[in-house]
Amino acid sequence: MKRRVLWPLVGVLLVAGCAQAADLVLPPAASTFRIVEFNAEWLFDGTNDSIDHWGSPARAQQHLEAVAATLQSLDADYISLAEVEGPVMLSKLDALLGDGYSQIFVQGTDTSTGQDVAALSNLVPEQTPSRTNERIAYPVARSLLSCGSGSYAVSKNYCADFDLAGTPVTIIGAHLLAYPDRCDRSIQREAQATALANLARNALARGREVIVLGDLNDFDPAAIDAAGNHPTSRVLSILKDLDPAVQGDELVNVCATLPQEDRYTDWYDRDGDGIDDGAREHSQIDFILVSRGLAERVRYVAIAHTTPAGSVSDHWPVVLDLSLPAEVAANSP
Repeated sequence: MKRRVLWPLVGVLLVAGCAQAADLVLPPAASTFRIVEFNAEWLFDGTNDSIDHWGSPARAQQHLEAVAATLQSLDADYISLAEVEGPVMLSKLDALLGDGYSQIFVQGTDTSTGQDVAALSNLVPEQTPSRTNERIAYPVARSLLSCGSGSYAVSKNYCADFDLAGTPVTIIGAHLLAYPDRCDRSIQREAQATALANLARNALARGREVIVLGDLNDFDPAAIDAAGNHPTSRVLSILKDLDPAVQGDELVNVCATLPQEDRYTDWYDRDGDGIDDGAREHSQIDFILVSRGLAERVRYVAIAHTTPAGSVSDHWPVVLDLSLPAEVAANSP
């Protein structure tokens, strides 16, 4: 797999009082395919935005450049993004990264924020990417919650099929409802997770390996994060155990192998002082989940704590390297 030329991390906006970033991310080996999942925090242009987060186009452009610098340093083959305004911003990001990616965007239905999910890929999709619009009645069958009823869909998601060095792979990107500790959101988020699980299970039934990734806004009960957060919902359990009739999970949380103190992807400034107070303000709500066949090919996993909290985003990227067959690596330019 052809690797990209790196350029220095420049233009990063620093927030006064934030702790210095210290973690390093290893460069990808030539025989790997690197996947990055990143909530880029309001990747908007600052013009007629649904919510005026940045205040001006100039500040929005600074943010875009900081996001590009962070991603360039990670040298990814596939980048899945949350909180993207649309295809125009995706194109602008691609241009800053060298105009070498295929752009993956399927218009979502979030009219509240106007945010969506999108991806940049070194691989061209086998067919036009799609999304699921399935509405799921809640509480779902596996729910332990009883704080309302109705139906819900995933407003921000995409689904794309790829040939990864001879392996058919389906990648599902999503951004689920916020607030892990609110019952009304959690019970709806379980419905969203069920819709994604149906999509992933169907892909497995088609003989494909599966990757589900994104800002899932919940916690994994089997891999407790740095702050010791335990979920009230079954969102991660639903997404990993795609078929309850079959023993064991079909999908694996790749970050489960990291030390607990490193398992955080989000900074929530609880006291509003603009200062990263460490573990108590850190949580993992962003994930990459892979099917068992791909889990055997995991070479490297990291959460890129390479920038101070809030300097680029209130999230940090998740990084995954999958090994490629030896003959593919040998023939790559």
